[in-house]
Amino acid sequence: MSTTPERTTTIRWSVVVPAYNCAHFLPETLGEVVTQLGDREDAEIIVVDDASTDDPEAVVRAVGRGRVRYERNPHNLGAIGTFNRCVELAQGELVHLLHGDDIVLAGFYRAMEAAFGAGASPLSAMCRTVDIDDAGARLHESRRYRTGTGVWDGAFDAFVVSNRVRTPGIVVRRSAYQDVGGFRADLPHAADWEMWTRLAAAGPVVFVDEILAGYRKHGESDSSHRMRTGLNIRERVTAIGMIGRHVPPARRSATTRRALLYSVAYAGRSSWQQARQQQWRVAAVQAREGVRCLLQLPRAVAHTTGAQER
Repeated sequence: MSTTPERTTTIRWSVVVPAYNCAHFLPETLGEVVTQLGDREDAEIIVVDDASTDDPEAVVRAVGRGRVRYERNPHNLGAIGTFNRCVELAQGELVHLLHGDDIVLAGFYRAMEAAFGAGASPLSAMCRTVDIDDAGARLHESRRYRTGTGVWDGAFDAFVVSNRVRTPGIVVRRSAYQDVGGFRADLPHAADWEMWTRLAAAGPVVFVDEILAGYRKHGESDSSHRMRTGLNIRERVTAIGMIGRHVPPARRSATTRRALLYSVAYAGRSSWQQARQQQWRVAAVQAREGVRCLLQLPRAVAHTTGAQER
């Protein structure tokens, strides 16, 4: 089903909300978006339902004020397939992918729109974010990568080592998505990281030095599942190999080594955090994957070096 409000103006903003079995969070997600953009004729808000078994369409009707369009995938496409469909549906100059369980804070769209007025013609802009729990309580704030809002000159070098972006905190020009291509379906849990790196390789990233979005962490999330199974670390290794292709050949081996060592440290930190919470099984899984990542380091670097020599 698709319900589309009539529109006569050029679309500046496309806020596209991929949703899967998160209807209980959706009122909070949509409520703030509608508050900020609902009165703008140059904004579209679209919920893309990945064949949920709950009822996000009812939430759209209840809180959308007639300003939110509802699209349902014909069958479950998965997270990355739905991301790509979201981008395909978007018609605005600026595209914001906002998970159905994440939130924006007051002033998000004003500040992010201003960021694209920077003289460097940025392809994307990212803000600081805060992790929140099921009830919306604040857990952890993301780092400040530069003081004050402006072009982040070191974005690409940071992204090739680790994912520095929480998806609700980044806005991308639609033309940039069209130029670099879609999210990679062969990276089901790290396609966002590879995409942000690809975009940073293609053009400037503006860092907005404000906390303006919330990333939901809860037991039902995909991130929690990956922690329990170790997929978060294993796919990091796969992603590092693909991301390395965006790095100039002369720097590729050293960059791969840095990225893998960071992943070892990340796994160790995750293990320690889980142990502090007495989540012993998850702590053991994270420690195991960290060791496995460390053992792969010589082979991975050798493979990267050989690839750039061929």
